[in-house]
Amino acid sequence: MEYSQIMLEMLERIKMLENKVKVLEEKIENTTIPKPQTAMQLDKVSSKYRGLTEYLLSSNETKVTLSYSQIEEILGFNLPNTARKFKQAYWANTKTHSYASSWMNVDYKARPDINSETVTFIKNFA
Repeated sequence: MEYSQIMLEMLERIKMLENKVKVLEEKIENTTIPKPQTAMQLDKVSSKYRGLTEYLLSSNETKVTLSYSQIEEILGFNLPNTARKFKQAYWANTKTHSYASSWMNVDYKARPDINSETVTFIKNFA
């Protein structure tokens, strides 16, 4: 085979590959890329409590115990008096409490310790 023939075949192959790349690029441009699961989970949490959500996500632990002061440091503000006075009710795992979404939307359940000012967040795999 002659050199010129080899060059022509190579150019044809390059042209064919360029066309394939163009088709793939167009598909990518027209594809809606879904948000990562964590981004969707964060969207469901009020910005006020997002710090706790991000902390739990980044911990990668199945069980995280935090004191109230640690939670306040993470959030950047003091917890309301009801968190201390009505521990069981405040830390209830219910979607009716906007702050509970900070742990529930990332699959944790809160377990307050009645005798101390700590809360254990346990990853729910169910």
